[in-house]
Amino acid sequence: MCKISVITPVYNVEDYLEKCIDSILKQTIEDFELIIVDDGSTDRCSKIADNYRSKDERIIVIHKVNGGAPSARNEGIKIAKGKYMYFPDSDDWLENDYLEKMYNTAEQTNVSLVISGFTMEYYTNGKRQMYSVSVPEKVFDNKASVRDNIHNYFDNMMVAVPWNKLYRSDYIRENKLMFPNLKWDDLHFNMEVLKDINSVAISDAAGYHFFRTRAGSETTKVFDGMLYQKRRQQFLHILKVYKYWNKGGKEISSTLYAYYSKRLLQCIEEISISDKTIEEKKNLIGEILDDSLNQKAFKYGQIDSKLMRIAMAPTKLDNVELCLVDGYILGFVKNNMTEVFNRLKSKIINKAKVEDGNIR
Repeated sequence: MCKISVITPVYNVEDYLEKCIDSILKQTIEDFELIIVDDGSTDRCSKIADNYRSKDERIIVIHKVNGGAPSARNEGIKIAKGKYMYFPDSDDWLENDYLEKMYNTAEQTNVSLVISGFTMEYYTNGKRQMYSVSVPEKVFDNKASVRDNIHNYFDNMMVAVPWNKLYRSDYIRENKLMFPNLKWDDLHFNMEVLKDINSVAISDAAGYHFFRTRAGSETTKVFDGMLYQKRRQQFLHILKVYKYWNKGGKEISSTLYAYYSKRLLQCIEEISISDKTIEEKKNLIGEILDDSLNQKAFKYGQIDSKLMRIAMAPTKLDNVELCLVDGYILGFVKNNMTEVFNRLKSKIINKAKVEDGNIR
């Protein structure tokens, strides 16, 4: 058994894969295996992976027919031998001591899951723009404390994604946890991980760099006709787990509703700047505003940021036309004033310092 099984799904990221692999191989903790799952790549990724495997015995390469990131991660889970599992994306990169910090936290606290911060990295007009999401270290060492506190980590993406987490392997296997074959499977997987977990540690590490602006990535596509349904499905899963926990109350509900209402605003924004006709846009936005679950989110979600409260105002007024204008303005700023948008977003999410620099 090694300390960590690093499992990364790979699909057509030849321009980014070497940086990702190099950052893993340079980790200060050396006792790990790197399982690269080539998910039917049609570019040079398979050759790049095989070349690295020939040079480092810690690397295992699986070549499979394309089935999506969930199926690729699951193939890695099946053969993983590490005490912990870690799931980076193959177009991102890690600072050298990131895994060691995560591992030390897991060992010192004896938890089943470690959740860390991360660094968002954007490239716009030849400039690098970054901000870090980092929160104070905490340990929730029993089910009650996890369930009473985990809602505080939804709004800054810390719960949703897999690449800022170290999962204890025996917990994953004992509970037969696998990534579901769904678009944006990450949150669904993590909610099932949290469902019966006994302990979680929060790390202040932010050494994972999430690259947000590569062309063709899922996070840069402007419009997805099913985006709203996917967001709603995710939130229903969250509510299902909280019902299983028998947890609610004003504080938890208002925080969760605020999280969901912001996701809904993103849906309205993407509808507003899409190539749909005005009437089609109004109908899609009207569908969101008319949903009783969404109405609860808009009404009861407690938004902390003044800027976000202003952006959310048309949804509280239940006005389709104002929401359409609001969404268009947000989309325009996002796509045409990217640096400004990222700065505002960083303040809303974390009030973190934004660093700029030229691309080398």
